[in-house]
Amino acid sequence: MTDHSVHIRLAGSQDKDTVVRVFHEAGLDTGEALAPGTTYWVMERGGQPVGAIGLEHGDGASLLRGAAVLPEARGGGLGRRLVMSAIEYAQGRGDRAIYMFSKGGDWSTFGFTQVPLAVVMGDVPDAPQVQAYRSGGERPGETTWMRDLSVGASKA
Repeated sequence: MTDHSVHIRLAGSQDKDTVVRVFHEAGLDTGEALAPGTTYWVMERGGQPVGAIGLEHGDGASLLRGAAVLPEARGGGLGRRLVMSAIEYAQGRGDRAIYMFSKGGDWSTFGFTQVPLAVVMGDVPDAPQVQAYRSGGERPGETTWMRDLSVGASKA
């Protein structure tokens, strides 16, 4: 059953504090939230923010940048709705793939497969997460995932 009081909307610069707070409460890095070349969304329930997600865009590919639902709102499929909305957006902009870094979890349920870090580094070299890693930062997650968005790719 769909919760009709939940709305996902495009985030603007005025939403940076909200995105940072939601990501921070989920233990995610917030350094490049709403940086140029990114798109973010805020999920609201009853007019209150309960989640956020972002994409860092490259040439024909995007990198998922955080997917977080506040602890008190978890367990109702809201995270899945956020992730699928970002995947649909990437498909709509013509991306051939969407990548992500993960500190855990099985992202195959969303149609992702694990790929070597070098694949992401080569396909979205200008993404803020990749740039931060190249400049001597910590690896952004233990595993690297890709979802093929080309025609005929399976849907989760």
